[in-house]
Amino acid sequence: MTTADLTATPASGPGRDTPATGSARPAPEARHQPSATARALRYTGHTARMTLTNVFFMAFSIAMPVGMYLLFGTMFGDQADGAARGIVMVNMAAYGGLGTAITAGTQIQEDQRNGFLRQLIVSGLSPRSFLLGSVLAASVVIVPALMIVGLVGLATGVQADAGSFMATMGVLWLGLLPTILIGIALGMLLKGGAASAGGVVVLMALAIFGGLWMPLEMFPEWMQSTGRLLPSYWIAQLGEWTLIGGDLPVTGLLVIGTWTLVLGVLCAVSLSKAIGLTRR
Repeated sequence: MTTADLTATPASGPGRDTPATGSARPAPEARHQPSATARALRYTGHTARMTLTNVFFMAFSIAMPVGMYLLFGTMFGDQADGAARGIVMVNMAAYGGLGTAITAGTQIQEDQRNGFLRQLIVSGLSPRSFLLGSVLAASVVIVPALMIVGLVGLATGVQADAGSFMATMGVLWLGLLPTILIGIALGMLLKGGAASAGGVVVLMALAIFGGLWMPLEMFPEWMQSTGRLLPSYWIAQLGEWTLIGGDLPVTGLLVIGTWTLVLGVLCAVSLSKAIGLTRR
């Protein structure tokens, strides 16, 4: 897809004189200039398609969490009368979505490096539309990682009706928004391979300190305190709430909301600086 596919140019040109009177006919009506939302959606489709057709990336993003679910599910799934299997499924789905979200977010660095960001800005895509499109594209590509882990969980003994299962997947999907912004921020702030390397480091930290691999209660007190400040911990807690029940973790909503707000501002500021450099 070219930048012409992402932003349309209105038709223009002088009118022609009629042979009979010599008067000018009205110029052809200009095509409607696409709105910022339409441009964002076009960029979303372009970016999501490029990511979803990356076979290696998608296979790794799905195979890793599925394999870890099968491993941990075999080891601990029968505990708590089988409820532990559902918790493992939620944690590994969150981990798969987390890895996909951060990696998809860092792809913005590639657009910046190869000049595609400059082309988009020159052709009329606003910074807001670019950021919105990047977030929406990452939101699309995390769906397979979530759903496949969830479906494997149902096929291997996780007890959940259709309503609670879809609610769990939906809560995990929404909760991953700040992790998408983490990836975008890394892509804007770090250069070249440093963005990908930084994404891996952050992914490991969020998974370990967030208790996605091992229960947070098994760690020292300082790690538990740190973990409860991270969105990854509360993403899993909200998923467990929709699947198993219990009290709504209101603290988790506040933590995820705070991370989303702060990271949204950071991404907007970083993108504005990058665009300023691009236009020079």
